[in-house]
Amino acid sequence: MSSQPTVGLPPGHLTMRLAHRAMQRDLDRIATTADALSATPDPARAAALTDYADRILQIIEHHHEGEDEFFWPMLRERGAGEDVLTLMTDEHAELLGHLTDVHGRLPALATGPASGWAEFGAAVRRLRDSLAHHCADEERELTERLAPALDASVWSRFERNMLRTAPKWTLGFMPPWLDSVAEPEERAGVPAKPVAKLMAGSLRRRRQRAFGD
Repeated sequence: MSSQPTVGLPPGHLTMRLAHRAMQRDLDRIATTADALSATPDPARAAALTDYADRILQIIEHHHEGEDEFFWPMLRERGAGEDVLTLMTDEHAELLGHLTDVHGRLPALATGPASGWAEFGAAVRRLRDSLAHHCADEERELTERLAPALDASVWSRFERNMLRTAPKWTLGFMPPWLDSVAEPEERAGVPAKPVAKLMAGSLRRRRQRAFGD
């Protein structure tokens, strides 16, 4: 998880930090629960975990597509160096391999042997570790080499693009999901706060069904 300070960051930058944190938290929980299912099968929890994992993978995929197709090109136009942009896109390419591997394992989990859950958990951990490395690099570069190309208008344009291209179901999922990892001083990074409050119970129940707590 990032140890970068959050005080004074634009809301859009805070939102990205929260998304990174929530992604890593959930991948860790998904992997742990997959291990438990490999030892003690539970069809209801397996179905709930598969559904939840699919949602998190979709969010990660959309997040990186938004950066590759909109955010990095916009920063390039504003003079960001090719070396740091190449680092970001190369790391995304590595992540895509892990995402494809994990997503490809989902359909067989319901009907496959219990060992499939252990293998799935291992694949999720590889994705989590790759994502953690990338998030640390990205958060560092956003406050260092990419900082001169960033301002409030850039974050606002990126946020609007992400909202416009997001799967519709995320509109009720993302606000409480981000809010669930935000510290009090980071609430400015939580979008649609009334939705976050309204849908918090739905997210909590979904996580309880998937993780059992």
